[in-house]
Amino acid sequence: MATTPSKSGSSKEEPVFFLNRFINTASPKLIGFMGLLAGAVGATSFSPFYFWPGYFISLVVFSLLVITSPTAKSACWRGASVALGFFGAGVSWVYVSIAEYGQVGQIIAGLITFAFVAVLCTFWVFAAWASWKLGRRFTFLPTSLWITLSLLLGEFARSTLFTGFPWLLPGYAIENTWLFELLPIGGIWLTSACVLLTSSVMASALLRKTRQSPLMVVVIIAWGGAAFLNYFPTSWVEQTGTLKTTLVQGNVKQDEKWLAQTAGESLAYYQQATIENLDSELVVWPETAITYTYPQVEPYFAAFSEELANTNTTLITGIPDVSPNRKHYYNAIWATGEGFGLYYKRRLVPFGEYIPFEEYIGPILDVFGMPMSSFKAGDNNQPVLQVGEWGVAPFICYEIVYAEQVRRMVRDSDFLITISNDGWFGTSIGPWQHLQIAQFRAKETGRYVIRATNTGITAFIDEKGAVVAQAPQFERTTLTAEAKAFTGNTPYVQWGYWPMLWLLSLCVIFSYLSGLIAHRQRTAH
Repeated sequence: MATTPSKSGSSKEEPVFFLNRFINTASPKLIGFMGLLAGAVGATSFSPFYFWPGYFISLVVFSLLVITSPTAKSACWRGASVALGFFGAGVSWVYVSIAEYGQVGQIIAGLITFAFVAVLCTFWVFAAWASWKLGRRFTFLPTSLWITLSLLLGEFARSTLFTGFPWLLPGYAIENTWLFELLPIGGIWLTSACVLLTSSVMASALLRKTRQSPLMVVVIIAWGGAAFLNYFPTSWVEQTGTLKTTLVQGNVKQDEKWLAQTAGESLAYYQQATIENLDSELVVWPETAITYTYPQVEPYFAAFSEELANTNTTLITGIPDVSPNRKHYYNAIWATGEGFGLYYKRRLVPFGEYIPFEEYIGPILDVFGMPMSSFKAGDNNQPVLQVGEWGVAPFICYEIVYAEQVRRMVRDSDFLITISNDGWFGTSIGPWQHLQIAQFRAKETGRYVIRATNTGITAFIDEKGAVVAQAPQFERTTLTAEAKAFTGNTPYVQWGYWPMLWLLSLCVIFSYLSGLIAHRQRTAH
């Protein structure tokens, strides 16, 4: 028999009753405001704020609103409010590049940014709808698990469709928690699954939902295992050497970068900075540090490349390349001097480097007067660059956010290099989030990440994901440090998604068996 909540507040069901009553009797506007606010708080979990509980607050509120929704439609609207707050605050930096360099004005830039955020929100709306429907249709699994599975599927879809946008994934919120130690085991998707599961179980516990015990056991195992690795660290890789490395940060203004009068001056600075650091075995310039094409520069660089080789120095730089028939342009990394190799960027930025469905969307952008780029993606199977005897896995800007691409290339490499031009995003939080993502790739793979950028944040990241040297933003400078080379593979590099799938399989099996036992006990009585 259900217990009637007492006026004195002595009933243990009263907090649940109050929470349900508040959510279900609050006006839609108040619910929407709560969702927006809770979602915005989630953005503070990421760099440069590092308030890790923020994302858990967002997901707990998301789960509470979905579980208590009377209809699938209301679940969608409630989920959308949290998603709008989260992505609106978390990727607001997109507006900077559109408004300042898109040549469309502030109003149009705001509308385009809102449209981009709305697209990201649709994946969370799908998760809200799917978890509400599945939780009521297939009751052998608790709704908290359906929320975890639906959100994880939504985030995976967001990360893959149309090259994907795997930014601000749940697992990035836990850098300052024990869960960070799970990255070498199962990567960003394992930590994301743990964050989602923990949050949805917390919400169900607040509502005193039944059959949460199996999921709580899995959550405790995950956090307990991470705590063990934190206090008793395991080394999955072995250091094989060091490499004195200099990163050159040109700090070229974005609106001047491609001007003819700027190109020569910038190239002269990069060359002079390199000549002053020929005692380094490796010198790295940022993305498109050279704005001339590779066929134009290669003959001019012949003497300079020979000088680099004579001092056992390798130069790695970003450079555009063009096909012999001049029909296709590539965003490339070139290694010269003591090293060699030419790598073409594989993951292009939608609307930044190529236009999806260009035959339909291109004319619309022409109306707005937006400048368009049209690069061609490189082949999927490209060799790593060589720096003397060392293999270097190269990644251009946005590519470092693709954990699986990094995982596949790291097997043949001794360290990772990522070059970028975050000058597009000014003083916003975008470059800080980008740096944090690179830290996660280092922790996952057990490799140093060498990060050279135009305006910052130029940095060296060790195999544990910690920034060991960093240049100031918006200064023309160089940064020199010893980069360490490693060999060996972490469990994540070997197994990929499997640890995450094993964790979710445990959740499904334990929850199903718990439900089956409870059903048999009810029918027996």
